[in-house]
Amino acid sequence: MKSLQLDIKKKFSVYCTRVKCVDMHSKEPWLLASLYSGKVIILNLNNQEVLKTFNVSTRPVRSSKWVERKKWIVCGSDEGAIRVYNYNTQEKLKQFEAHPDFIRCISVNPTLPYVLSCSDDLTIKLWDWEKGWKLAGVFEGHNSFVMQVAWNPKDQSQFASASLDDEVKIWSIGSKEARITLNGHTQGVNCVEWYKGKEKPFLISGSDDFSVRLWDYQNKSTVHTLTGHESNVNVVFFHPTLPLIVSGSEDGTVKIWHAINFKLEKSLDYGMGRCWSCSSTKGSTKIAIGFDKGIVYLKLGNEVPSISMDQNGKVIWAKHNEVQTTNLKQISEEELIDGEKLSLNIRDLGQTEIFPKKLTHSPNGRFVSVIGDGDYTIYTALAWRNKNFGSATQFVWSSEGNTYAIFDALNDIVKIFENWKEHTTFEPPFRIKGIFGGALLGIKSDSFICFYDWDKCKIIRRIDVNAKNVIWSDNEQYVTLVTDENVFYVLSYDQELIHAVLEVGNLGQIEGVDEDGIESAFEPLYEFNIPIRGGKWVGDCFIFINSRTNSLCYSIGETIETVAHLPRPMYILGYLAKKNRIFLADKTLAVSSYSIPLNVIEYQTAILRKDYEIAEKILPSISHDRLASISRFLESLGLIEMSLKITTDPTHKFELALKLGKIQLAEKVADEADNDLMWKRLSDMATNNGNWRLAIKSMWKIYDLNGLLLVLTCLSDRDGLEKLAKVAKEREEMSIAFNCYYCLGEMAECLKLLCFEKRFAEATLLARTYIPSKVEETLQLWQNDLKKDRKNEVKKKISESLASPKEYPNLFPNFETSLKIENLLNKTNNNKSKVKKSTYYPKIQNNLSRNLIQEFQENPEQFVIEEEEEEEEKVLLMDFNNSEKGKENENEKGKGNEKENETEKEKEKEKEKEKEKNSSIQQLDLAELEKQSEKTIKKEEEEEEIKDKEEDMIDFSNDPKLNENIISQKND
Repeated sequence: MKSLQLDIKKKFSVYCTRVKCVDMHSKEPWLLASLYSGKVIILNLNNQEVLKTFNVSTRPVRSSKWVERKKWIVCGSDEGAIRVYNYNTQEKLKQFEAHPDFIRCISVNPTLPYVLSCSDDLTIKLWDWEKGWKLAGVFEGHNSFVMQVAWNPKDQSQFASASLDDEVKIWSIGSKEARITLNGHTQGVNCVEWYKGKEKPFLISGSDDFSVRLWDYQNKSTVHTLTGHESNVNVVFFHPTLPLIVSGSEDGTVKIWHAINFKLEKSLDYGMGRCWSCSSTKGSTKIAIGFDKGIVYLKLGNEVPSISMDQNGKVIWAKHNEVQTTNLKQISEEELIDGEKLSLNIRDLGQTEIFPKKLTHSPNGRFVSVIGDGDYTIYTALAWRNKNFGSATQFVWSSEGNTYAIFDALNDIVKIFENWKEHTTFEPPFRIKGIFGGALLGIKSDSFICFYDWDKCKIIRRIDVNAKNVIWSDNEQYVTLVTDENVFYVLSYDQELIHAVLEVGNLGQIEGVDEDGIESAFEPLYEFNIPIRGGKWVGDCFIFINSRTNSLCYSIGETIETVAHLPRPMYILGYLAKKNRIFLADKTLAVSSYSIPLNVIEYQTAILRKDYEIAEKILPSISHDRLASISRFLESLGLIEMSLKITTDPTHKFELALKLGKIQLAEKVADEADNDLMWKRLSDMATNNGNWRLAIKSMWKIYDLNGLLLVLTCLSDRDGLEKLAKVAKEREEMSIAFNCYYCLGEMAECLKLLCFEKRFAEATLLARTYIPSKVEETLQLWQNDLKKDRKNEVKKKISESLASPKEYPNLFPNFETSLKIENLLNKTNNNKSKVKKSTYYPKIQNNLSRNLIQEFQENPEQFVIEEEEEEEEKVLLMDFNNSEKGKENENEKGKGNEKENETEKEKEKEKEKEKEKNSSIQQLDLAELEKQSEKTIKKEEEEEEIKDKEEDMIDFSNDPKLNENIISQKND
């Protein structure tokens, strides 16, 4: 048996006070460390950050363990107390006195609700947490301090103990006396551990006699004694995944021994002082070690599981030297759920004579190669019989027949075997760093890889990449080169050309062939800057695991699709076309699967080859839930029309419709989905394109009141503005409502809103400018509001300083004139002035600069309001007969326009008569409307909040404009 070629890598070290115990969490990257200072910490193994600290005791804590199924940690300290904490909340759940002396060790049963504790009081005690931590048993028999206890992983009713009385004892929880006592150490025993494999009844112990003993506890005999430490051995255990025994001593070293031939593989000394504890977890090659000065975290070898699957779904794997098998074809469709761990029907197949580092099926699936450290063995896959064996650093299969190659690193040669017999010995003209199998034999150096044919070992092509892995497609048309630079390349391979060239024999006579091989043998297709962890070709599709994001992906051409984000690091086993699934395994040999339908791969391949007829034939066979991903694949290729036809995702369909400019389809999708984001996109696009119908509809859908105010104002849409004002009031967007009424010329409504919001100062100023008849009322409301805060002297003084036009007319020049003009304007406009478009501004701009008070004072009798109709739009013009502009126009028009002026005056008189009739009708209706208004006010006064607001409102009952609004609201 050769030595293991261990690659030991120190991940990190953390300095802290003396670490008496370490325990790794099996699911999270956490380490529980017990410190001599009395604290317990939880350390994140990914970033070395201390996640939590528990101040357990003022005395040393020599042992603490996870109880993962309860989210607890259990700690034992030197004052003899056991404490239980919730490790998420750090709440102390229980504390009780367990022993009258130091507690040396705590051990948690893997399945039963039991915890063992051992102490310097010479006893071992069993605690049942389901019964309130009741003492369930006391085990006596040792004659000195009991240093450690450990549960039997194969029989959880048994445990072993180590004591300074030089003995190791085995107990059963049903008996108070030890079943087995193992004698052999010459001094006290500090530690004990069970062998976790099935075939061997072994225990291992470490002692103050500086030795490690391996016991056959059934025969009560010593199998082997490991010597080499120069001080007390405090910790020893079997590695859970590798054939290793790890021991730690007070001499400051950690020694790693081969578990089969018991040779010392490595001796590690990190200068951290005495070693007190070690820990590992199932399925991991990493170990944590506690020293006097801190913690060291190591990785031994790699974590790639020894597992292989053939093309028919038969899986074979190795746990230590035990080989097991299962068949994935037997799993029902109901059990195949994406990402779920599969319940496998496992059977034992046999054992290997060497420790397996890698298992690989032959291309036909009939044989399995087992590669160890410097050895290989070939077994039959069904009966697990030894077919061939030998020494080799590496082993690879050819893609055809029973042909394989081995790499002998000692002699730097490659040997090729055909039908179990050596066929060729080959020594390339460079130093070999590794070999790869497949359609061609790949041999790599430090900076390039050369491909050779299997038969005559002629060079096919040299490629200047530092290859880490080579993965061939089943049809041998494509090959993936994975490099150390986190890049992989996809190349096409011209198999027919190579066969034709090799038949000629003398490659030197053929054009395009040089010392680097055949130039056109490979053609680079794609380059991806992605680090990958294994891969598998399925037709023209390459399935791989992105190790950076830990996601399962596949590439067809330059397009990469993500299938799923994996919950933990996993490795590809293979693909079963009948199941339409890719199967994966993790480091613990748990198998799961993900669906990648073959018809989807075939459809995407046909699209890339621009064979659209075949793609159309395949499309109906694709399940409905896959159409959305297919649609996005088509979109990535620029096939937007095809993508739009098959997408089932409304959001995606909407986006594609916008890309193609199909606004009506996008509007239809938005109607069906009723999605605010869609309407927002439509609103922006319609506004930019001047599609005002769609813009207004979209804005109403999302209640974009600001946008509606802008658009409706620009369009002079009176009905729209009235609706917007009403909705804005309902949604308490008073500033929007105010702007709407202002644009409509509804100053009474503006005044009403300001009073409703108790903005009496602004209301008074607005009334002074537009509705002088309401100044007295708003001013009174303003003063009353200021007087409410009686304690505020500043407001009181402001209230007293406010002057009204009625009491102080000298402070309001021309106020009476403004009242007369207001009355004239109300009669002329009839309170229904039409909102003007911005294009009409040049026709009325002169009115905006006129001083009505001055002109009224100069000619009060000739003050009239004219209406001018042009292009079917009415514009209200305030004109005077004696204005200079009017005189100039009359002189220019001449005598020919006099008749027209007379006709216009007659029309004006008729309109005045009609207005008087309408006014009389309105006056008749006012009494009735006032009664209705009073009834409404009385009902509203029942609620206190509305009552307060009504007290602050202006009385508009005599305002003809308000009456008109009441009529319009009633009609609505």
